[in-house]
Amino acid sequence: MFMRLVALLIAVGLLAGQQVALPVATFSGKLHGVSSKRITIENADGNLVDFEVNRKTRVLRGKKEISISGLATGDSVTIEARQERARFALILTAVTITAQ
Repeated sequence: MFMRLVALLIAVGLLAGQQVALPVATFSGKLHGVSSKRITIENADGNLVDFEVNRKTRVLRGKKEISISGLATGDSVTIEARQERARFALILTAVTITAQ
């Protein structure tokens, strides 16, 4: 009985440590700030939304790929982002940033 309980607790612990892949969410707004690691947009409601940027993030202007430094404050952007766990918080990580 004790061994079954231990096995169950180990299985639950292993499953709890796995990350579930969540679908991407789409955000639109005006570019408020940009750096090599973070981008901030102002959405239609006037709220500022921050996104982490990493080496896997694709940055496009139309259909052409550009560098993150090719974006300027005030650009209209659409961001596809995934929610990820980071230490003690959940963050939004940009998967694709498209400037119009």
